[in-house]
Amino acid sequence: MRAGFIIELICDAPPDDVLRRVLDLRAHSRVIPLTRVTPEVAADQLAVGTVFVARTSVGPVGFDDPMRVDQLSFRPATATIVKLGKVIRGAVYIRVDPTTGGSRMHWDQTVDLPWLPQALQPAAARVLRGGYRRIIRRLIEF
Repeated sequence: MRAGFIIELICDAPPDDVLRRVLDLRAHSRVIPLTRVTPEVAADQLAVGTVFVARTSVGPVGFDDPMRVDQLSFRPATATIVKLGKVIRGAVYIRVDPTTGGSRMHWDQTVDLPWLPQALQPAAARVLRGGYRRIIRRLIEF
C-alpha cells in the first residue's frame, strides 16, 4: 500500500508565480517551524540535480531531510522533488494549472518513513498532510 497524500489549493497568482513561491528555499527557513534550509536560494536558482537540506532541530537534537530536484519547469509549472533522507523518503510531484482567476496547485507526495512499521505509514501520511497543507498555504501567501 502506497503511503502519501494529495493537497490541492486555489491561488490568485499565475502558475509560475505559485511554483516560485512554493520552491523559494529562503521562505522555507522563515515559514517552517524549527527548520533551516540550505542553501537558502530563490526558486529561479534551482535546477535539475540541485540538492538541498532541510535541518529540523531543537537545540542539538534533530534530523536532516536532504532533497534533490529531479524535474523543474516554470512553463508549464511543474516540479519533482525526491526526498533522500534516513528519516523521511519519498517524492513530491507539484503541478500548478491556470484557472480563470489564478491557478490551482496540485501537490502529490509519497511518504516512506523507514523507522515506522509499514502498517502505520498511511496514518502518518494523513497527519503529515495537515502540516504540509498549512506550510504550503503560508509559502504561497508569503
